[in-house]
Amino acid sequence: MSEKPKKFEKKNVLYLVIAGLALVIIILLASWVITSNNSGATTKETGTTAKVSSSTSSSSTIKYVEGKDYTVKYSNDGIVDKADVNEAMTATGVNNYDDDMDTSSDGGNFAKIEIFYNKSENVIVQKLYKNGYKNNEPTMINAYDLSKKKMVDGNIGRLYYDNQPFVYTWTNNTVK
Repeated sequence: MSEKPKKFEKKNVLYLVIAGLALVIIILLASWVITSNNSGATTKETGTTAKVSSSTSSSSTIKYVEGKDYTVKYSNDGIVDKADVNEAMTATGVNNYDDDMDTSSDGGNFAKIEIFYNKSENVIVQKLYKNGYKNNEPTMINAYDLSKKKMVDGNIGRLYYDNQPFVYTWTNNTVK
């Protein structure tokens, strides 16, 4: 006795279609939830058009990497406290490496910064070299009086820094 194959009834076909549509809807909803929660998704990852926010780039958003873009060397052991060097750099505005490297008209555009300590005057002297400096001459010289907690006014003569110990060097490694 052979058994007759079962016939598909219209009712069974309808259930298969409904189950298939439900599965497609669940997959679409799941993929929508995943892509809406993944703000960093790329077009390749999601298969949809990536959203791009337009913003203007500024030097404050640039992040330079120590050792790659610039080099810092403290050589102040036993001469002056590192915190005093940092205080002078903050007070004179030369401790913002992003700004120091910025080549725009309002940026530092420095190639190097050399700092000396004058113990007898208790002064930190900063020699700042802009990109393109010649004959090893600094573009500007600042001095910060650690006792008075302010910049030294007037001309900073060679007596402030000649024969004084080097305590810090910052070098822009991106200068060619």
